[in-house]
Amino acid sequence: MAMLDRIKYDGESNGKSWLVHKYPSEQFVLGSQLIVNQSQEALFFKGGQALDLFGPGTHTLSSGNIPILHKLVNLPFGGKTPFSAEIYYINMTSRLDMKWGTSVPFQVKDPLYQIILGVRAFGQYGVTITDSRLFITKIIGAVNGGNVSEYQVIRSYFNGLINAKIKEIVASYILHKNISLLDITTYLGELSEVCQNAINEEFNRFGVGIVNFFVESINFPNDDIEKLKDALARKSELNVLGEDYYRQRSFDVFDKLAANEGNSGLAEAGIGLGMGLGAAPFAGQAFSNMAGNINTAPPENKSETTKSCSKCNTLNSTSSMFCTNCGESLQVINKCHACDHEIPEGSKFCGHCGQPQGVKKCSNCGHQNKATNAFCEECGNKC
Repeated sequence: MAMLDRIKYDGESNGKSWLVHKYPSEQFVLGSQLIVNQSQEALFFKGGQALDLFGPGTHTLSSGNIPILHKLVNLPFGGKTPFSAEIYYINMTSRLDMKWGTSVPFQVKDPLYQIILGVRAFGQYGVTITDSRLFITKIIGAVNGGNVSEYQVIRSYFNGLINAKIKEIVASYILHKNISLLDITTYLGELSEVCQNAINEEFNRFGVGIVNFFVESINFPNDDIEKLKDALARKSELNVLGEDYYRQRSFDVFDKLAANEGNSGLAEAGIGLGMGLGAAPFAGQAFSNMAGNINTAPPENKSETTKSCSKCNTLNSTSSMFCTNCGESLQVINKCHACDHEIPEGSKFCGHCGQPQGVKKCSNCGHQNKATNAFCEECGNKC
């Protein structure tokens, strides 16, 4: 193979974009001119090792400007000394029209409507080679022939990373920002910046930098759109009805309660109270008002079922002989008509003198007389 004294690459003749080009010859001589165009870099390889790197300009190859290669092959000084090496041209321009998109929808819970939705994300990003040596050794070395005419190699290596990171970032962003998926469009600029910062470090590990990163669209499958529309419609209805809705629901429950008797009605009405916390004020007030009316009997005449202690006024049962509070006797004491001896109320005869107690009814006028009277106190007729 002829020795080359001029080395140059002007890009693809068919006009296609290129990323890396391996120069077709591997035989060179000291004194050859290496021409590197603007936005290019040229990297020498020998034995699988990345050696000397050249930026834009015209470089005359000598042992002085290929020190690493010179040391490896032990080139003599001066003269047209031949040597073999591989030269890779790297395109340093930015490619701004790289597309990305999630391969399948990923699930995200909408924090406002509490609905799990399948989310898809799409966008565009731009890349540039920031470290030619790192990029060639870690990525391009695996490409047959070393020629990469398109940026497909970037997509094949990094789109999987982008998909994984985007799913994590979008779900986390929505959760921590408490943003509904319906409103996410207004946050696409901020979300794009967050995504770029998150994935840029991984790109840099391979000598690639992200020039920009855009999240252009976040959308949902048609079935999830309908589900979200239904949730939105229900929420709008509740917002319009407001307190009137909850008040009407509470009245419906109380009507049902009134139609039932006893505790069973209350239990059934309780089932209907699953109307949300918004109804609690109405329900609480209504039950408070109803508390005195549910399962209550007509008020009793306490004087007929109790008797008051003459000492402390405590109400006791009529069957009690002594006060439950102070121990005072609850028996009413009367005096005998004949001997004035004290006898319990209701006694028919005096326990001391044996005289009959109670009253005598006059046969003439009907007047009630003492049991000891011989004559009526009203008419004087004999009792």
